[in-house]
Amino acid sequence: MNFYSKLLAVAGAVSLSSMAAATPLSDYNLILFGDLNPSGSLHVHGNSFIGGDLNGSSPEFANHLNKSLTIDTVEVAGDLNATGWTKVNAGQLAYGGSNNLGGVNCNGNPYGGTSACVHQVAGLDAKAVALYDELNAESAYYQGLAATGSIDFDQDMFAYNGLATDLAVFNIAGADLFAQNSNWKLSFGAADKVVINVSGNVLGNPGSVNLTNQGFGNFTNILWNFYEATSINFGNNWKGSVLAIDAAVNTQNDFDGALAANTYVGSGQIHNYRWDYTPPETEVPETGSLMLLLTGLGLLGLGRLRRRR
Repeated sequence: MNFYSKLLAVAGAVSLSSMAAATPLSDYNLILFGDLNPSGSLHVHGNSFIGGDLNGSSPEFANHLNKSLTIDTVEVAGDLNATGWTKVNAGQLAYGGSNNLGGVNCNGNPYGGTSACVHQVAGLDAKAVALYDELNAESAYYQGLAATGSIDFDQDMFAYNGLATDLAVFNIAGADLFAQNSNWKLSFGAADKVVINVSGNVLGNPGSVNLTNQGFGNFTNILWNFYEATSINFGNNWKGSVLAIDAAVNTQNDFDGALAANTYVGSGQIHNYRWDYTPPETEVPETGSLMLLLTGLGLLGLGRLRRRR
C-alpha cells in the first residue's frame, strides 16, 4: 500500500471512530459519577463503575456474575470508605484513591474469601469523564427523538401501535409520571425496545407509583431517560434501566435494570438486567481533529519524500 492509500485508510478510520457504539449500560449494572452512599443493605448483581467514593456499610457486588472471573467487576475512581465487610462475589475491585475498607471478602473462585482481589489502578478518573460524555450524548439522542407512542392518562397506559420494529418512544412530564396512585401499564406492539423520556428536575412521590407487570415485566427492553433530573426518589420497585446522569438517586427498593446516575443513596438490590442497545451515530467527527491528523500525516509524507531525494 502506498503512502496516499495509507493516508486515506487512516482518515477513514478517524471518520469511523465516532460511529455507533454499544451503550455503556450494556456493560455495567451500575454507573455513578459521584459517590455511592447506601443507607442500608445494597447488592449490585452485575458490574459497577463508581466515579466518586465507595461509602456505606457492607455493600455487595457482582452477586450474579461468574465466580471464575478475574476482570475488574467493581471500579471505584475515588476512595474505598465502606465500613463492615464489603463483598466482591466475582472478579476484582479496582480503585484509584485510598483503601480505607473495614474489611473485604473476595468470594470469586481464584480468591477464596481473601482480600486478594483488591488493587489500585490509574486512569479511572479519565474513564469516568469518557463514560459521562458517552452517556450524555446518548441521553441527548433519545431526547431528540419524536414521540411515536401515546399516553392514556385515564388508564395509566403507555401505548404504541405502530409498525416500527426498533424503538417505541414516549415523552412524559415527571409530575405526570409520579402522580398519586398511578398504576402504569405498557404496550409497545411490534417494537423491540422502549425509550421513555421524562422531563423535570426534582422528581419523586415515594409509594405512589406502581409499574405493573402488564408490559413492564420485559426489563431489558425498557429505558427511562431522565434527561433533566437532578434528584429522583423512586420509592417503589423500578422496572427497566434508568439513564439519569446528573441526578441524586434515592430508593429503598429494588431496580430491575441498569442504573446510570450522579450519586446513589438508599438500599435494595440492583438486578442485572441491562439496556443492550446501540444508538445510531450521535456525533459528527470534528473537522478540526480530522484536519490536524491529515496535516500531520502530510508532513510525514513530505519528510519521506525529502529523504528519498
